[in-house]
Amino acid sequence: MTALLDVDLRAKHYGARRVLDAIRFTLAPGEIVSLIGPSGCGKSTLLRLIAGLDRDYDGRLALGGSTLAGISREIGFVFQEPRLFPWLKAADNVAFDSGRSGRHDRHALELLAEVGLAGYEEALPRSLSGGQAQRVAIARGLYTRPRLLLLDEPFSAVDAFTRMKLQDLLLGVARRHGIALLLVTHDLDEAIYLSDRVLVLDADPGRLRRDLRVPLPHPRDRRDLRLAELKAEALTELHAIHSF
Repeated sequence: MTALLDVDLRAKHYGARRVLDAIRFTLAPGEIVSLIGPSGCGKSTLLRLIAGLDRDYDGRLALGGSTLAGISREIGFVFQEPRLFPWLKAADNVAFDSGRSGRHDRHALELLAEVGLAGYEEALPRSLSGGQAQRVAIARGLYTRPRLLLLDEPFSAVDAFTRMKLQDLLLGVARRHGIALLLVTHDLDEAIYLSDRVLVLDADPGRLRRDLRVPLPHPRDRRDLRLAELKAEALTELHAIHSF
């Protein structure tokens, strides 16, 4: 099977500083992969490159065998903060890419219902809780029917219980839409619970240190001791990075 996403990144620089170096991995269709590593190792930078928000790098990024050359409607992005337009209502935020009124856009309304926000179509962002706003952001990321959804610490600003609910929501959305997920997170429990694989990045420059597989079927039980064992493996890798 042809990989959905093929990352062959030789180098990314910010001025004289080499931020990313020799990163090579693939994502299969429908696969869920998390990126973890110390702060400053280039995780978010890597997402921005894949999303086409930054094209200044040495290497090749491909989706479905075709080289990525900028922003693609086949790749959605959910940021750390919801980044909703405060003057637009929820449905209009979801449908923003189309330039149409979301309140009359069936697809936007269906996505809001899917993320548990039926009845909130007319709500302005200031009236939404943090978890609700991030649900709108997820719906917006799905609006173009992407094959890959990128998420940059999407649940870091919500409380622990809301975070768990959003994690399960995300898994359901990925399954129903048949899309792959590439997620940046600092939460090891989140990475292990959600992912088929966890990629550990070294720092200065960011390099792929470990490709940790999570060979457990979904749905998963958060109390499963096998998840704890895999978390311990990831912690060992991170501890080794920080020990230098």
